[in-house]
Amino acid sequence: MFVAKIENTKKQILTLTQDESRFQIYNIEGLNPPKATINSSKIAGLDGAKFNSAKLDERNIVIYIKLNGDVEANRLFLYSFFNTKEWCKFYYKNGSRDVYIEGYVEAAECSLFTNNEIMQVSILCPNPYFKAMQEIVDDISKTIGKFTFPFSINIDEPIEISTLDTSKVTNVYNDSETETGVIIQIDVLDNVNQILIRSVTTGETLRLTYAFMENDRIIIDTNKGKKSITLMRNAIQYNLFTAMAKGSAFFQLGIGDNWFSYLVDSGVNDDLVNISFKHYTLYRGV
Repeated sequence: MFVAKIENTKKQILTLTQDESRFQIYNIEGLNPPKATINSSKIAGLDGAKFNSAKLDERNIVIYIKLNGDVEANRLFLYSFFNTKEWCKFYYKNGSRDVYIEGYVEAAECSLFTNNEIMQVSILCPNPYFKAMQEIVDDISKTIGKFTFPFSINIDEPIEISTLDTSKVTNVYNDSETETGVIIQIDVLDNVNQILIRSVTTGETLRLTYAFMENDRIIIDTNKGKKSITLMRNAIQYNLFTAMAKGSAFFQLGIGDNWFSYLVDSGVNDDLVNISFKHYTLYRGV
């Protein structure tokens, strides 16, 4: 049993498997892991070839839909969700995975002059990975909560509401089937001048030097093809690429454990920012 949905550019979502009196999906191609392109070169005197690189090709999802009931009306209705050349989002859910993928409608063709009219929809997805519906958020801030219920107060023994752990290292676990980028959100609580985030796992660092102010929000997107650093101040966006120090890296989360730490103004103002990492679990197939 599965559920398939499509979202169009107007953010309208249609459940394709809900009403079989109008249309019925009888096959979907492109749900398996996409084909890989392997680059290799032949070397004189070497058996076989030398591996150079590999990458996954774009995903092509093809949906076959049998039109029922008022065939003409239902066909025209589906055209509004499968607009050729336009962006769309395809949702798929089965017993194991609840995912989506974004793409562009390549074609929506129908066999107009047959008794059993079939619509064949082709969607090209430049990013071949399915994303889990739920976004994963990890807070790597160093303030550790201590206040829990139930509680009692002893005047001679104060209760800790929170504490600052200057040596805290946070694990961001990536349960994907591949490495993935991450969106780092930094909320500034007071004026600071330098923020450094370090990957303890890889040794890479990302350092920002700028006169940050209270209520600033910094968004760092490390996803391939979308890399950016944006400052939100007083509801205005600023490109903050120039604040990134030479040698800084856009972190990629490897499969499994990824350990991170950070310093603000060389460690003296670590409690003046809240930092969270946001990412999605990626799958090759469903």
